[in-house]
Amino acid sequence: MRSRKPFIIFWPQYFDIKRSRSNGRRVPRKFAIEKVTTSDIIGAANKLGYNAHHEKGYRYPKTWWDDPGRVSIDTMGKKKNKVLIEVAKEIKRSQIKK
Repeated sequence: MRSRKPFIIFWPQYFDIKRSRSNGRRVPRKFAIEKVTTSDIIGAANKLGYNAHHEKGYRYPKTWWDDPGRVSIDTMGKKKNKVLIEVAKEIKRSQIKK
């Protein structure tokens, strides 16, 4: 079995409740968030103990006209889907507290 790359790319579109799965949402609707930003993703990842940083100038291929950038997260060998759910839950928790 090959080892996983330490840094995995997370786009804000993965968490957008207004998108369908075919348009880029990767988390289930119950974990999706409205108006998620790269700073929300970075904050949630850091709170969960992951090393995350923002990469500017990159565009999600399905929405090339939008330029929010992307987030690179060191998942420490965990699967991307597990980390996606963890980050989505943490973003939801932090938005409820606001």
